[in-house]
Parts: sequence; C-alpha cells; structure tokens
Amino acid sequence: MQLYCVRIEKLRAGAQRRGGLIAVRQQLAQELLDDDAGTPQEVNRSLAELWWINRHLGGLSSWRQLLHAAQIAPATWLDVGSGRGELAALLAQMSGAQVVMLDRRTSHLGASGCRVAGDALQLPFTDASFDVVTCNLFLHHFHGDMARQLLAEMRRVARRAVLINDLERAWIPYWFIRLLAARFSRITRYDGPRSVRQAYTAAELDQLAQPWPHKVLRLSHYRVGLILWCNRDL
Repeated sequence: MQLYCVRIEKLRAGAQRRGGLIAVRQQLAQELLDDDAGTPQEVNRSLAELWWINRHLGGLSSWRQLLHAAQIAPATWLDVGSGRGELAALLAQMSGAQVVMLDRRTSHLGASGCRVAGDALQLPFTDASFDVVTCNLFLHHFHGDMARQLLAEMRRVARRAVLINDLERAWIPYWFIRLLAARFSRITRYDGPRSVRQAYTAAELDQLAQPWPHKVLRLSHYRVGLILWCNRDL
C-alpha cells in the first residue's frame, strides 16, 4: 500500500511538471458488468458501488462543472447507460428537469423514475426528443466506429446538447482506482482498473468529436467532459 502511494505521488509530481496528466497506454477489454458475469446480487452490489464512487469521488462536482460550462437549463433530459440512475435522478432534481433513464437491461435500472430498456446505438426515440442527452462513465465502453455511432445517435435525439462525463486515461486515476477497488466487490475490483485503461484522453476525445461542434473540458477528479452542440431550437 505504501509503495503504491509513493508511486502515485511521483506520478502526480511528474504530471504537474508537464502541465497535464501522464497518459497510460489504452487497453481494450470486456468488463464483467458488460457481460453480466455475476449473480443478480453481485451486479446490484457493483452498481451500488458505482453510485458510491460517483457520489463521493467527483461525480456530482464534475457534473456541476460540465453543466455550468454548457449554460443550459434543460426541461427534458435523457441519461444513456444510466444503470440504477441515482446520479441522473439527483442531477435532474437539482435542475428541475424531467429525466428518462435508459439502460440495456431492465434489471440494471432502478425501481423509480421513468425507465426505458433499449440499445444506446439505436435509441428508441424520435429526433430532438430531449433538451439534453447525457452519459456518465459510459463512453469508454465504445471505441472506433461504435463510439462515433453512439455520439451520433445521442446527438440525433438531443435538441440542445449532448453532455458526456468520463474518466481520463492516465496513470494517477489508474493506480488510484486499483487501490480503491480492492475494498469493493469482485466485479468492481475487476472492472474499475479496466475502465480507466479503456478510457480516452482529452486529445482523443477531441479527435473523436471532430465531425460536430464541440468542446472538451478537463473536469475535477481526473475526469474529462465533452459537450456536443445541437441547438436545433435556436
């Protein structure tokens, strides 16, 4: 444990000298939660742990930063890859928006709110159905053509903007999540470090979004944000 902490501090110092994060090589891998590789109890526990991470380790603060940068007060909101939907519901409550939570499996969705089971690559909604479409810690599951299809599909159903909040791939968050995940359940221990290794850097996210008007932001807690502008009602 002490060795890991020393290594993290050295990496932190190096990143500060360079004015940014030290990127780790991207490594694509299937995560257990994606494969439903666990009992319903294990899956539910892992989803609960993800909510704890979001609540206590920068999920709320980084979303406040992203919403402030977008300067949008949405009335309707779609959250894609919502899981149990606690974060989306809380943010929507704070903004006064009506939220719809979408996930590929009904069993992943929470028990309350407007919930839809559907494919993120073929969203079951008409064009410009929502003021804002969001996803949280979700984009890193998609790469190449599938990632571009996901962005295009979310932008299709958005009226104002698509807002994306995800991990930034770098050594500091990688070692941090490895240490933290050791305290969690089997699925989270396995998936956590792999999520960081699959994630994008800010530069890669900027390149991915090139077909559309967009803005990339570095957020707190080693997260990166992406705003895709739509402005169909302007």
